[in-house]
Amino acid sequence: MGTDTLMNLHTHTKFSDGDFTAEQIVITAAEHHLTHIGITDHLMTDKCRSLFAGDLGNYIDVLRELGRRHRHIDVLAGVEIDTRPDHCDLENLPIDELNRLDYVLFEFVQTREGTSLENLEPLLNDISVPCGLAHNDLERNFGPWSPEAVADYLSSFDIFVEVNTAWPYKRDGLMFWERAERYYQAFSGKVLVSVGTDVHHSLAEVYNLDRAYRFLRRVGLMDDLVVR
Repeated sequence: MGTDTLMNLHTHTKFSDGDFTAEQIVITAAEHHLTHIGITDHLMTDKCRSLFAGDLGNYIDVLRELGRRHRHIDVLAGVEIDTRPDHCDLENLPIDELNRLDYVLFEFVQTREGTSLENLEPLLNDISVPCGLAHNDLERNFGPWSPEAVADYLSSFDIFVEVNTAWPYKRDGLMFWERAERYYQAFSGKVLVSVGTDVHHSLAEVYNLDRAYRFLRRVGLMDDLVVR
């Protein structure tokens, strides 16, 4: 399961605050032999240029058409949702449209500015597609708990966790996922994982995946990838 998968499930396009079209990202991913490319533009957040609820249907249709035209790579439709209450109205998200997606990413979960998984649970229950935590600083946000307890807790919400290689997501010189290696080791058989690079301004970031995959191999999670 997943051993031949080469994914990037966190990219942004001109639909929100990215510099490139979705097709440019898909073509770049295909040229560099990715098996799966996920487009995850921001939805209904005040922090940046973002999709509105009424944009989501067209967004999904465009991505589905790209998938039909580029059959040599799996094009997945997702969004990234900001869980900070002052940035996004989580109670008025377009659930029916979200359930047409392939997956949803949530940022700022379990942080002081965002919301907890317990508070997010009613929304997670309404969303029928896989949901994941984007660029989460697991060691800081779940630090008081043992790795095994964190794995069991995340598993209870059936939520996957991203290994995100983007430069902002580091602390004291180490990427969030490097700091949390012992947590990822505990995920085996319990919590699925994804890889994302948070593409915004460089097409090279579409395929800058080697470091993340070396990490996944080291911690024994190549059989726990969220896409097969």
